[in-house]
Amino acid sequence: MTWAELCCGLEVHHSPPELAALSNSLVIKDFDRQAAAFFGKLSRQFPARKNSFDRMIAAHAISLGITLVTNNAADFALYVDAGLVVENWTTSA
Repeated sequence: MTWAELCCGLEVHHSPPELAALSNSLVIKDFDRQAAAFFGKLSRQFPARKNSFDRMIAAHAISLGITLVTNNAADFALYVDAGLVVENWTTSA
């Protein structure tokens, strides 16, 4: 899901070198049945949340048991109570 967001508006053969380098250094995990189940759970738990793309990203991170690193931590704060761990690496500790 996050990779799709990074690639939004870019054609693979016209992507910037930085994006190509990033893709070579990542392990991209599929959005699978477990992630879909978490998405359904989050959708029921937070029905008023409008951005389903953020919800899918949150569900994917929860299903993998990984920390979501984002510069938009506020967009994902709602899902912390559902088990999402969020870090913003652009802010100083």
